[in-house]
Amino acid sequence: MKSKPTLRVVAPPVDERPDEHAERARALLERVKRIQRKPFAWPGEPDAESARGRTCTGASKHALLAEGLDDLGFACSPLIVTGRLVPTFLEHDAEFADGVELLEVHECLVVQTPWAGPLRADVTWDPPLIAYGLPGTLDWDGESDMRLAVDGAGPGWTVPRRQVRSAKEALRRRLYAPGEREIRDRILAALSRRYASWRI
Repeated sequence: MKSKPTLRVVAPPVDERPDEHAERARALLERVKRIQRKPFAWPGEPDAESARGRTCTGASKHALLAEGLDDLGFACSPLIVTGRLVPTFLEHDAEFADGVELLEVHECLVVQTPWAGPLRADVTWDPPLIAYGLPGTLDWDGESDMRLAVDGAGPGWTVPRRQVRSAKEALRRRLYAPGEREIRDRILAALSRRYASWRI
């Protein structure tokens, strides 16, 4: 006895389906792009208010992005990673020699999206710096993780937003030997001056 044929439902091609998330995705991409365009500078305060002004550290840009994601209804969490303080292509520059072996405690965000799940967003470097060679993602597609702004990234940790500052400082105490934090600050300031010269 022949079995009855089963009803087969074929979904329409992706480009013919209504995209219920398209508007939110466009808003997310625009917010990320707007904050990424802000020129990086260090030192500066690590809060969103600082990034609304003229001094945009990586931390302040991500604090401002987190506020913007709240406004758009996206949940997000800080992601802390370690990576090289001195970018790979500058490791032979004598000005940064003291920092070549040091790690940077870097922060970015994990954004929860309904269409792709958790995505990493890193807006640290502005477009001219990425074009010059610093690691980053331009023209993000909102479907994949953005590239981290540090080379040689190690482990990562998500932390509550209210604890990101204390978590980073605790990790720095664990990573840096006596005197290395001061070297890190000096090298990061020198890197920031070099980055500013690339925009001229």
